[in-house]
Amino acid sequence: MRRLILEKSDKNKGSKFDSEKPSITLVPAEAINGIANALTYGARKYERYNFRKGIEHSRLLDAAMRHLLAILGGEDIDGESGNPHIHHAMASLAMYEWMRVNRPDLNDLYKYETKG
Repeated sequence: MRRLILEKSDKNKGSKFDSEKPSITLVPAEAINGIANALTYGARKYERYNFRKGIEHSRLLDAAMRHLLAILGGEDIDGESGNPHIHHAMASLAMYEWMRVNRPDLNDLYKYETKG
């Protein structure tokens, strides 16, 4: 159960009870802009919000890994889009997270089953 943390109020400022919420300002702007650039490229290539129609989880993770492997192989820029591979990898992971939360029915990842 979450508990409400009462914060000291400054008489010259309004109150805002958000101390237990994520601090979005910690996310580097370069990462946010990079994800947005890659998703914008995808929106032009396919259509806006295409991924929300549903994509198997493994396909998004495969895409992220291909971009990461390209980086590990010394290639920084994706030849097709002209965007950095890291932006495409982060966008693929962002789409995967959306699928994980909103479309668990498309989870086709291997699940290890214990005997017994």
